Amino acid sequence: MLALLSILGVGLAVLVATFLFGQHGGEEFCPDTFSRRTFFYFQIPLVGIQVTPIFRDDATNSLENYLIANRLVETASATTPRWDLVRAVAAGSETVRGDAEIMCHYLDATDAQNHLFWQAWSDDHQESAKQLWPLVATLARQQLYLLVPELFDLASAESDPDRLAGQLNQSLARQYLGLAKIQQQLGRHKAALELLEHAREHGPADTEVQRCREVSLRAIGKAVLEAPAEDKRPAKAAEERRAEME
Repeated sequence: MLALLSILGVGLAVLVATFLFGQHGGEEFCPDTFSRRTFFYFQIPLVGIQVTPIFRDDATNSLENYLIANRLVETASATTPRWDLVRAVAAGSETVRGDAEIMCHYLDATDAQNHLFWQAWSDDHQESAKQLWPLVATLARQQLYLLVPELFDLASAESDPDRLAGQLNQSLARQYLGLAKIQQQLGRHKAALELLEHAREHGPADTEVQRCREVSLRAIGKAVLEAPAEDKRPAKAAEERRAEME
């Protein structure tokens, strides 16, 4: 009997400790669908054994719904949408913050009237919104949330959509190039080349991008592509004419 009471006492203590100190929760963002959800579950403190399933609730805000409904962001075709951590917290522990929190900082930003700032901005600057949001979505899907703030800064400062488009491309070419150089310094030339391809998409005439690309191609043992054959034809023809004259 005493043993049974001891077991029940220990069980009750574990149960109380679990509900007081074992709750874990947080928020996640899905860049593929531009939606959000909260989650929580319980696990036994100290031993870390999860004792409940993970409970999830939709937390998508009106701006995220607006972007999808107005086709400013297209839903990605991923068969299994990826969820990136915004933040996670456990009882008695510090909050863990994920890179997706950078995105959600802008998605949740409000103006003086407590309206979602970027939803109102998108309504008021529809052509500029068409330039901004697809690029933001691409960065989120590449898990490059760190590049997002500069795009929002440019959008908030430039009202002309054509000038904004140029500034956004310049920014992305420069930011991708900066990340590629870091990868090169770490000896990760394949990762650098992937970033440089993105840089070329936004800055095809950027000579620094081309130079860095050649460095990484040589580093992994690939020949740098020569100029297209048609570019060499005029020079070749001139050489042939000189030979005939001689």
